[in-house]
Amino acid sequence: MKILEKLGAAGNSSVLGAAMIAGLGVILMILVAAIGVVQGATADSNLLGLMFAGGVAFFLIGVVGWFGLTQPQKHFDDINIPKDSGHHGHDAHAAQDDHAPAEHAEAGHH
Repeated sequence: MKILEKLGAAGNSSVLGAAMIAGLGVILMILVAAIGVVQGATADSNLLGLMFAGGVAFFLIGVVGWFGLTQPQKHFDDINIPKDSGHHGHDAHAAQDDHAPAEHAEAGHH
C-alpha cells in the first residue's frame, strides 16, 4: 500500500506540494542555523533572522495547507473495529489448522 493511499489522499498532488513547502521551511531554518554557527559573531543577524522567519512561515503555511487538505481528524483508525481483510473469516480457520500440528511437534522437541 502506498503512503498516499494510507493518508487517504491518493493522487492528490496538492497534498504533496503542501508537505514539500513545510519541508522547505524546515530545511531553510536548519541552513540558517548552520550559517549562524559557522559565521559566529560576524554573521548578519538581521538577514539570518529574516531568513529564519521565512522558514517558519513556509513551515506553517505547509502544515496548515496539509492539514486543510487531508483533514486527518476525520480519517483516523478505530482500534476497536477490525479491518476487513476480504477473506470473510473462512481462511483463518484453515490457517490455524495447518499450524497446529507444527506447533505441537516443536513443543515436543524442547
